[in-house]
Amino acid sequence: MDWLLIANNLSSSVVILACWWLAHVNARAAVPGRAIAAGYSLVGISILFTMVVRNLALEASPLTPWLIVLTKALLAVTLLLTIYRRARLGES
Repeated sequence: MDWLLIANNLSSSVVILACWWLAHVNARAAVPGRAIAAGYSLVGISILFTMVVRNLALEASPLTPWLIVLTKALLAVTLLLTIYRRARLGES
């Protein structure tokens, strides 16, 4: 295991924990709180799955770049839902 993989695992673990906490916080929030929570949960699971694929040295597979694209798409939808909820609540 090289230092880049260790750094990637550490940063992925921090993001997964942050997604778990954000999903927990948003699960009981105003509409669309549950959709936001589901989005953060899916982002965390996608990052976890990508981390496992990289650690199993399956990076040569064409699956890894698509997992990264999926993670970014899920994050974009989740952040847009968060923006919508904050605008709906009158926050800036």
